[in-house]
Amino acid sequence: MPADLPDRLDLAPELRLVSYAYREEFGQAPAGVWQAPGTVTLLADGELRLTVATQWGAIAAAGPRPDGIVEPVRMSWPGERVRLTVAQAAAGAGPAWASPGLRSAQAGATLLVNTDLPEGSGVGAGAATQTAIGLALQDLAGARPARAADGPVGGSGGPAGGVALLGERRLPFNLAAAGLRLLIIDTRVRGLPPEPAIERAPAQAAAAALAAGAIEALGPLLTAAHATLVVSDVQQLAVSAALGAGALGARMITDGPGRPVCALVPAERLADVRGEVVRAFTGRRLRSPRFLTVSPAPGPRRAA
Repeated sequence: MPADLPDRLDLAPELRLVSYAYREEFGQAPAGVWQAPGTVTLLADGELRLTVATQWGAIAAAGPRPDGIVEPVRMSWPGERVRLTVAQAAAGAGPAWASPGLRSAQAGATLLVNTDLPEGSGVGAGAATQTAIGLALQDLAGARPARAADGPVGGSGGPAGGVALLGERRLPFNLAAAGLRLLIIDTRVRGLPPEPAIERAPAQAAAAALAAGAIEALGPLLTAAHATLVVSDVQQLAVSAALGAGALGARMITDGPGRPVCALVPAERLADVRGEVVRAFTGRRLRSPRFLTVSPAPGPRRAA
């Protein structure tokens, strides 16, 4: 008899952890585990977006239940209990953190969800949570071809070192080979989500540069895109400090209530950029930001 997911030593530790927590919460092993990465939009031209998937995101362990009830639970908040009928879930009822993903419900299910980082950190954690929930519910209902592990989409299963996506087009994005790092600066400032900006950046030109292996050409395009947008003071502070310390390019990014920034940085200047941003924030008596260095990751998939 195959081992239950929480007991499978071949699974990544984070998958086993969520599987184990699911068994503790619901008294049985999950039927599967689904994983969705957060994403960073580097450039956009209207609806066309150049994105990269990050190693942070959401994991959903899920299993069917026979009573027609959909019960989502957050691993970080197990005391928050909500039980919905399938019709309620499909209509968009439920907690804000889960309701868009719950619209995929077609049958009763229990879900335990863990998200690496809070919304607003710069990696699209909220969207990743919705995607993981939606995939789990679709697979449990047989709405997608069920597989033990989906192939990667937009991540490390492409050209060596990872890929970026322009729409559905896969582009090489080997930061390590280019001696570069993509740095997310989470300013830790939160507020009302800003109105989505309509951006008209040269995404196709950026794609051509990536296809030619010239990742460094992305830097000036990031900075130029930033200059066309309405940004908060704290984002401008982070961008200016990063550029002054040697970043090839930097821009504000949008992530729910957050005010994050991303920067393309030569590996040897990474410490300089971090230090200069911290000094700039300290000089304004602001809380020190959190720094996240992106490694391109697999796209949404059933992980087990």
